[in-house]
Amino acid sequence: MNSLRSRIVDWVEEHRDEYVEFLQEVLSIPSPSFEETRIAEFLAGKMMEYGYDTVLVDEKSDALGTIKGVGGGRSFLLNGHIDHVPVGQMVDPYSGRLMDGAEFGTEGEVVYGRAACDMKASVAAMVLAGKLLKDMGVKLNGDYKVAAVAQEEVGGAGTMSSIIDHQFLADIVLIGEATDMELALGHRGSLKFEVVVKGRACHASAPERGINALYKAMKMIRRIQLDLIPRLPEDPIYGKVSLAVTQIEVSPKASNVVPEECKFVIDCRNTPEFSAEVLYEELNGIIAELKESDPEFEAMVLPSSLIMGRRFSGFYTDPEEYPVVGEVVETISEVYRTPAQGVWSFATDGRIYSRLGIPVVGFGPGEEKFAHTQMDHVKVRDYLDTVKVYAWLACRICGVSEN
Repeated sequence: MNSLRSRIVDWVEEHRDEYVEFLQEVLSIPSPSFEETRIAEFLAGKMMEYGYDTVLVDEKSDALGTIKGVGGGRSFLLNGHIDHVPVGQMVDPYSGRLMDGAEFGTEGEVVYGRAACDMKASVAAMVLAGKLLKDMGVKLNGDYKVAAVAQEEVGGAGTMSSIIDHQFLADIVLIGEATDMELALGHRGSLKFEVVVKGRACHASAPERGINALYKAMKMIRRIQLDLIPRLPEDPIYGKVSLAVTQIEVSPKASNVVPEECKFVIDCRNTPEFSAEVLYEELNGIIAELKESDPEFEAMVLPSSLIMGRRFSGFYTDPEEYPVVGEVVETISEVYRTPAQGVWSFATDGRIYSRLGIPVVGFGPGEEKFAHTQMDHVKVRDYLDTVKVYAWLACRICGVSEN
């Protein structure tokens, strides 16, 4: 096995230019959410070309590929999403430009482009790790699977399709979301609430005749900012609960009318103890206090049946419960370095697999802070090292046939 490990490391270095060009080609294909068909078909075509035994592009534009093992080993699934957020103000977002990372405060050479960090570099590494094993003639005992999924940025509908409709599962799952080459074992839950604040419309030339719902909403938002957010609890595993007001709109949408209604959305990343019910009570408590001091204040929190009463939407793969975490740490250390262990700050598809009782770990190139930004990029060195890690993990998890 030591000889195989060395061969994998050397193979990646020998094919450096080819692997970088593959990532650049992946980045050149636009794939905003709901427009993933082209990239899915490209990846599926490449997996077929590279010798994957089964390849499928489903109705959601998930690209699912499998290298079948000879039997007797654990199956290993690598998951990464192929959709991305809007390009916004990015310059040449699909250039896949190779450049000096100093412009972003990053040392060394980087590949720039929308979704480089979140998370096409990881997806490219997953596909190439399978190619590497095929090119080297490595026969795994267990199945090696790649799920390049659609619509993750808008809630994970693509992943749900691949899991539920196709039962594309495995004994162990790796999520390739950006971890800056460390090991992620979970993430916080995600809650969204809408608050509706009522007022009374009137002509904007005589605002004293109405009740400005926007002004009233601002009072509540201020209370959330100054009172609730500083009191949010912290968990030893998941970290601190976060909360932000992310959207606001008024009705009617007329510049000469005092709004009679204002809605705003709250995004909360919670921990097991800070449930949807707890947040709901906190928000209603603020409403009650504001109404007591201001009789004209009227607001309500709209609870979603999909949120209230549901279980915690985050997950954590406890190393004490799942010894495979130790295996993964050891394996990564053998071809890269010993990774630190932590959790993502954002939500991932890992939560879906974890609910099914499958151990989930996370490892990928790129830094969280560059995701969804104009500085979307990934270090070339980290990308290449990720190919090594994924290929070696496949050998260790699936097992290698001696025949």
